Amino acid sequence: MKRLLICASRISHILNFHLPYLAYFKQQGYIIDVAAQGTVDHELIDHCYDLQFVKNPLSPTNLKTVSTLRRLMEQNRYTLVYSNATLAGASARLAVRKLRKNRPYFVHISHGYMFSEHGGLKSRIYRSVEKLTAPQCDALVVMNQEDFSLAERYHLGKTLHYIYGMGLRTERFPEISDKQRAETRKRIRVAKNDILLLCVGEFSARKNQTLLLHAFSTVHRQHPHTVLAFAGSGKNEPECRLLCEKLELQNAVRFLGQVSDINTLYRSSDLLVAASVMEGLPFNVMEALYCGLPVAASRIKGHTDLLAEKSCGILFEPTAASAAEALHAVLSDEKRFQTMKTSAFLDERYLIEQVQPTLLRILDKDYQEAVPQKAEEGAYP
Repeated sequence: MKRLLICASRISHILNFHLPYLAYFKQQGYIIDVAAQGTVDHELIDHCYDLQFVKNPLSPTNLKTVSTLRRLMEQNRYTLVYSNATLAGASARLAVRKLRKNRPYFVHISHGYMFSEHGGLKSRIYRSVEKLTAPQCDALVVMNQEDFSLAERYHLGKTLHYIYGMGLRTERFPEISDKQRAETRKRIRVAKNDILLLCVGEFSARKNQTLLLHAFSTVHRQHPHTVLAFAGSGKNEPECRLLCEKLELQNAVRFLGQVSDINTLYRSSDLLVAASVMEGLPFNVMEALYCGLPVAASRIKGHTDLLAEKSCGILFEPTAASAAEALHAVLSDEKRFQTMKTSAFLDERYLIEQVQPTLLRILDKDYQEAVPQKAEEGAYP
């Protein structure tokens, strides 16, 4: 019996991005196990193992997780293991490294490296971990040009593949009526003539919502009919709420919490704003563009892949002054803003129908044999 183990830092990552791939492997007769922080009862998952990951790569908690993963691999003799993101990926590869026999075929999917070419000590630690565990990686998958260059330079996998994200599932983003849009804006206290700026994502240092609040403090004085809405939750939310009060923005900022119908919110907004300091290939930007929503985002990898030289977006340096300047430039030029709105779209290469066959050819050797064309190795498309 073929057996698959998927590793991710959080169970929500599996549910948000991997269900089409789980469905494929279930159809192929695989037993599917998931190792992540949190558990879920799902028809596609046979066993769910709740593991802890700490952002410090040298944490004893992570070492304990490595031991747990090694035992799982020894006991279950997986045909395939594939991991996602930095912490889960490093833990899974270290576990494979400790196996004496029955080593599975191993694929790592990077959702954005936590190091850069000229980073400081923390960046060098993350790079060292990636280099240390590279020999265990039969296939490495990356999603943006900068990560591809880093992986190629430091030889971080036996074979290197480039994909356009995990694939956007378009059925989750149907068009809505004008009435639905009006009702949504009314529900979150946004007037008909207000300009709604939307930020989607977990409240964290990486997503950098505090920068947006500082920038919006300037922008709102220049453009009083603007509203900033945050969709998401996270450990930095209390800090952002306090900053909102300190900046006296309570009447212009909405904290919406976790939003179940994100499609309607995208389609009821006027501009997506994103100030992340690090990304792989951000789903919030892809989702917004698919919904026809223009984007203002920090000039970092992932954002530049999706927005550089595109009339549907504007990029700013990751500072409050640069963000405020970019937003003011858009909001004070009605013709430019309208051009951004009418130009917003997502190229079909990012859709699940395009991405899934490419990724499955990497993950499943049988699929590779059944389908003549192979994913390009060691070359950026």
